[in-house]
Formats: sequence, C-alpha cells, structure tokens
Amino acid sequence: MFTHTSCTTGLLAIMLAVPALGTGPNPLKDRQCVAECRRAEMACLKEARQDARACLERCQPLVDAAQEACAADPASHACKSAAEAARACRHACFEAYTPIARECKADGRACVRECPFVGEPPCLAGCRVGYVRCLADARAAFIECRRDCDDEHMAAREACASDPNGDACEAAKAALAACLEPCRALLLHDLDECGDTLRECVEGCDEDGGTAP
Repeated sequence: MFTHTSCTTGLLAIMLAVPALGTGPNPLKDRQCVAECRRAEMACLKEARQDARACLERCQPLVDAAQEACAADPASHACKSAAEAARACRHACFEAYTPIARECKADGRACVRECPFVGEPPCLAGCRVGYVRCLADARAAFIECRRDCDDEHMAAREACASDPNGDACEAAKAALAACLEPCRALLLHDLDECGDTLRECVEGCDEDGGTAP
C-alpha cells in the first residue's frame, strides 16, 4: 500500500523525467508555455549578439591597422604583429559570446522540457508552470546581476586582446571571475528555491495529480 508521500514523490519524479522526451517541437506541449520559452531564448541570444557586435566594433581599429600594415608589406613584422593583435581581439569577443549563446540555448531547452503537457492533471500542470516561471525569474536575476560586471568584462577583453598569455590578462580574468561569483551563487540559491517550491507544490497534489482536498 503506497502512502501519499510516496505517491507524490513518484509524481514528482514523473514530472521531471517525462519532459526529457519532448526535446523538439511537440504538439502535446502547452503552446503558450513553449512560446514563452522560445521568446526568452531569442531575447537572450539577441542580447549576446549585441554584446558581441559591440566587442567586435571595438576591435575594428586593430583590424584596420592590420590591413594597412599588410597592404604595405605582407611579409613584414609589422604586418604579423598587427594581424595577431586583431585576431586576439576578435577571438576574445567570440570566446565571450560562445558560452553565453550556449547557455541561452540550454536554458531554452530546459524551459521547454518543463512546459506542461496538454491534458496533464491540473494540479501538476500548475506546479510545472510555476516552476517554469520561477526558472525564468532566476535566469533574469542572473543576467541582471551579470550586467554589474560589464566593466570587468571590458577590462578582461582589452587586457587579453593585447596579450592573451600575460599577467594582466590573468589578473583581469580573475577579477571578472570574482565579480561573477556572487551572481553564480545567487543563481544556485534561486534554483534551489524553485526546486523546493516545486516539491511543496507536488506534495499538495493528490495521487492522481489533482488538487488534494
């Protein structure tokens, strides 16, 4: 004979496991929830692309200098040095963009996995939707916190563009990591809160996934 606690625990396990099957477009998923996930993912990628574009624009003087030096003498030391400086600057931009873009896409997939299925019991559906919104709030808070480290991002990009292996680059990256650490801690705390709220919500559902009396 199963207890109510064991049943709700089983329901929670099903809630967290089943959505993994819906990694692509799935007509069984709630369309509004999926649309919200996609909009958040696109907004995240747009912001990342804007940051990368601004970074690349700051590299343009180095690119222009390299083109000028290499046009005069492609085999010269000046050409080689200028080209390396331009490549290092652009590489730092792409290096900053790539993990953020991956994070945007991963968050989008995770969000869709947590969307309710059409026909899902109302209580469990409500728990899942609440969880999706909680995760979205956690991501938004993390992004807002990360904006406070823009100066450190800029300093690291500039230091590493001029000398990727130098002490100044390493120091700038360490300063950036220190600035971002509270943001990561905030995100982990918020995600734990979301998980606790989800478990409490599911425990309030009956064995069939409806609202417990």
